[in-house]
Amino acid sequence: MQLTQACLETSSLPESILNYLQDAVVLDSSCSERARTFCIRGKESYFLKIDHATLLDREQALLKWLYPYGFAPVVVEYEVWGELGYLLTRALPGEDGISPGHLKQPEKLAILMGESLARLHALPILDCPYPERNMELLAEAEDNIRKGIMDSGIIGSSFQEAASRFYQLRSLPLERVYIHGDFCLPNIIIRDWQLSGFVDLGTGGVADPHYDLFWGIWTLKYNLKTPAFGDIFLEAYGKSRVDNDRLELCALIAAFTL
Repeated sequence: MQLTQACLETSSLPESILNYLQDAVVLDSSCSERARTFCIRGKESYFLKIDHATLLDREQALLKWLYPYGFAPVVVEYEVWGELGYLLTRALPGEDGISPGHLKQPEKLAILMGESLARLHALPILDCPYPERNMELLAEAEDNIRKGIMDSGIIGSSFQEAASRFYQLRSLPLERVYIHGDFCLPNIIIRDWQLSGFVDLGTGGVADPHYDLFWGIWTLKYNLKTPAFGDIFLEAYGKSRVDNDRLELCALIAAFTL
């Protein structure tokens, strides 16, 4: 996680958030062009995310649902002002998956990722507040195909080839588990080589597990500069549960859902 000194305009913040800024150091940890994220370090450490309220409504609901299971930080404050939401969470203890100490032990990191994801996917889903993530992802992919939009960095094929293959696989029956939705190393917090929890959970919901599996393989290759640890990750997760066709479909969905 990259942190830079931040100047946070306090006049634009809800009063409930201002209380946590007294005698605190504020650092910018934003990694999105849209959302702003700040690390607040005082007597305790917090993260403040500022984004469109419709998006943060979803994230705070999923955080509150996941927190009792031990997978997410606690929501301390959530306020909506106009179109913006202000989500304050208590920082999880530990460092993210791209800290130098974790990247120096890639095999251990890949195993932890696989085992942690298997635990997340084993959660009960009956009361999940967003139970139709499969339908949302498929609809978004189809809409972007109609618009001619694809992230070519995700898969190594042309738009036409990818779209054709998507529709060939589109009717595959999809499994239903709770997925993270943005399963990548910066969103995994680790303490003493144990999972402390996940962050950036706003795109989660009930969907096919291969969506997270694809991103797990992708993030290991991207951050470690080698594809050598993808199989170790899948073995730790449970390779007998992996379906190659659904993994390919979810890779295509990822390319068409930016």
